[in-house]
Amino acid sequence: MWRRKLRLLACEPLPSPSEPGAMTVPRQPRNPQRGKVLLWLLVFFLLGLLLLTLYLVRGPLLRAFADWWIVEDPLEKAQAIVVLGGDNRMGERVRHAAELYHTGWAPRVVLSGMSYRTYFNEVTLMEREATNLGIPREHLVVFPQSGRSTLEEALALRAVLAEHHWRKIIVVTSNYHTRRTRRIFHGVYRRHGTQVLISAAPDSDFNPQRWWRQRTGRALLGLELLKSIWPPMGLPQQTPSATAALEPESERKPK
Repeated sequence: MWRRKLRLLACEPLPSPSEPGAMTVPRQPRNPQRGKVLLWLLVFFLLGLLLLTLYLVRGPLLRAFADWWIVEDPLEKAQAIVVLGGDNRMGERVRHAAELYHTGWAPRVVLSGMSYRTYFNEVTLMEREATNLGIPREHLVVFPQSGRSTLEEALALRAVLAEHHWRKIIVVTSNYHTRRTRRIFHGVYRRHGTQVLISAAPDSDFNPQRWWRQRTGRALLGLELLKSIWPPMGLPQQTPSATAALEPESERKPK
């Protein structure tokens, strides 16, 4: 008898939730925080994956950045080679300028340097190095100046260019310093028709192939980036005499 009742109960369909008297199981409310947690976990995972990828390929990326940062203009015959002050202890800017001179890119070399003391300046060392490298003293133009920045040095050198009536120069500076130098010298001289070519001197303190592994390399490039961003370069008002001296003779107004 009881077996027959069990069969009947097994065959009887369960009441629909819409029928009266049917039992309903309440649904659990969905937790909105769970979705946010999963989203943040995904974001952190992707960010970590990106940082890991950048770390693994940091060498080629940083090397490519240094190659882009260093400026090297195609050289042409010029009237003078201008060596900027602030050379390293190896005198590599002067050495590079001597190589350009002996190759025949320009017949004169201008040595621009700051004063260390009232009785001693940088150009004294530069002149000694240049003559030791085979540049005749009569082909050197020694120009001590008191500029405290690349911009002030570029402005001070206008007097030398005006005195010798030079319209095309090759500016030699350290490789890490070339991009900012080109921007400043073009801003000072291009408006007057003076052509400036930038030549990068190798620097033992900044090797573009592994600069991020050297403390001096990181410091030099970091400082250059900071100087390139701030303060913005603003050219001061030029004096009428300096402006007229740099202008082509055909454009000068008669007094």
